[in-house]
Amino acid sequence: MKRFLLIFNIVLLAAVSFLYFLYFRYVRDDIHERKAAQAQVANTFKVAYFDFDTLETYYELSKKVRADLMRLDSTNVGTLSALQKKFTDKVNEIRSKGSAVTQTQQSAYQQQLDELRNDYQQKQQELSQQQQGEYIRQQQDVKKHIQDFLKEYCHDKGYAYVFATKEYDDFVYYKDTIRNVTFDILKGLNDVYANEKKK
Repeated sequence: MKRFLLIFNIVLLAAVSFLYFLYFRYVRDDIHERKAAQAQVANTFKVAYFDFDTLETYYELSKKVRADLMRLDSTNVGTLSALQKKFTDKVNEIRSKGSAVTQTQQSAYQQQLDELRNDYQQKQQELSQQQQGEYIRQQQDVKKHIQDFLKEYCHDKGYAYVFATKEYDDFVYYKDTIRNVTFDILKGLNDVYANEKKK
């Protein structure tokens, strides 16, 4: 019986040792698999950036937007200049009459000048608001084109994030030039814009 118990204890000890071996091997393998999975995720978590100033300068849609806004500004300046000239002409007309103006005429002239001044100020405010609204609308259109392009671009290239940086308004304090995809994005955006113009 003692012999049987001794053999039974040895078998139990071997079985427990084997189970410990399997358990620690599983834990060790699991740790290595987790590290490999984390390394794989780290390698697929790609980040890139593009220089927004360069994109603004060389992106054809952005150039068109800038030209449109400059034309609008020029038109607005012309409109305001015409109103200013009307006011100046009225002032010169009043001055040319000199002291021959009666009190009633002087009061009427002052009222006309006040109306012209108010017209000018109202028109200036109206045009300024229109121009600012147009600027915001156009910039949002450019941004939407960039975002739409980046969805496809990032899917193809495997980027998780793409940041835009600017020369003087930059929250990224270090940029590795290997991650700079500005010219790749610029070429793609200009190709898409050229295709849109052909339609």
